[in-house]
Amino acid sequence: MTAYQYELGIIGAGKMGSALVCGLVSRGAIKAEQVIATDVFDAALTALSGACPGVTTVANNISQVVSQARILLVAVKPQDAEAALKSIAAGLGEGQLVVSIMAGVTIGRLSGILGDDTAIVRVMPNVCCEVAEGAFGYACNAVVAPEDRDLLHGWFNAIGAAEELKEALLDAVTGLSGSGPAFVALFIEALADGGVAAGLPRAVAQRLAAQTVLGAASWVCEKGGPAELKDMVCSPAGTTITGVRKLEAGGIRTAAIEAVVAATERSRELGK
Repeated sequence: MTAYQYELGIIGAGKMGSALVCGLVSRGAIKAEQVIATDVFDAALTALSGACPGVTTVANNISQVVSQARILLVAVKPQDAEAALKSIAAGLGEGQLVVSIMAGVTIGRLSGILGDDTAIVRVMPNVCCEVAEGAFGYACNAVVAPEDRDLLHGWFNAIGAAEELKEALLDAVTGLSGSGPAFVALFIEALADGGVAAGLPRAVAQRLAAQTVLGAASWVCEKGGPAELKDMVCSPAGTTITGVRKLEAGGIRTAAIEAVVAATERSRELGK
């Protein structure tokens, strides 16, 4: 089997590709020296080098990454998929694994360019993997070796929570946990604005809002469901139920549901 200089090659070192690398390196899942990355933008490579010293970077050179890395993480924009995949296909060798985080780009479309005998994993992470709190859904084709399934499962769970799913469900993962950090950030910002409106200094309001969301999420992950937490905090005729009533009147549930569904539908559109 071909010996590769690097374990992981990043094709597209933008926000998501860089977040994955930095998360994996910070948690010891891989060493920075085992990673090579390329991007069409020098600024992206400079930012990655600053955030994750030791990673090798090469400017706009997919062929070099393909020839030197065993696992190839494709993190370009979906609209740039075909050109990048054709460049990858031209240099694929023995034992390589292609991992795609391109929203809406199916395994079928990937194998149509890379070849039916190529081991392919389609994954939808989110940017929170940079702080080891990512949420991943992923699907593998039949060519992926069991040891590589185990390796990726370990990597993904080292920087968050990962679920192997049927590929048909990955668009929903995109809409929920892929886009979700932006939805939650919007809510944190709104909570902080509420704190400022009530008299708190901006920095204090933002810190408390973020910690409140973090604490609530941790409780739900470790203790019980969100409805249980809500009911624990809502005393009869108290402050919390009064605030919940305002949120319900503003349509918070419907807005959140529609946001996830809309993002899911957009992911499906990108795959066409």
